Amino acid sequence: MKPIYLALVAAFILAAPSCTQEDEVIIEALGVDFGYQSGEPLREGDCVDPTRNFAVLVHATMGNHGTLRSQDFDVLVNDILYSVTFRGEGTKLIPIELIVGENTAKVLGTPYEANIFISPPMGFQLVE
Repeated sequence: MKPIYLALVAAFILAAPSCTQEDEVIIEALGVDFGYQSGEPLREGDCVDPTRNFAVLVHATMGNHGTLRSQDFDVLVNDILYSVTFRGEGTKLIPIELIVGENTAKVLGTPYEANIFISPPMGFQLVE
């Protein structure tokens, strides 16, 4: 009886640290896009509706299971620095105004970057 008891105690001691130790959940940037404040991304070749409100969409995913810690990402949009905080996976919106010419959004410290070129509005002349 005593050897069985000692074996159970030893098994419990060996298993206990693995049960109580929790991994930290890793939140990683997954990408960045230009889009509308509705969350709809702008795709290559899309016509841009100038009457709508624009945003940069920052996407993130969670790696493993365990203790969740929030993760901040710095995003540089047309040389203006923004910070977004993720508490889980998903998409965060940064409201912006697109400029005429090249617009660039980068998630700093990652390879993720988005670019969109906005052409100047074409003027027209009323002919009578």
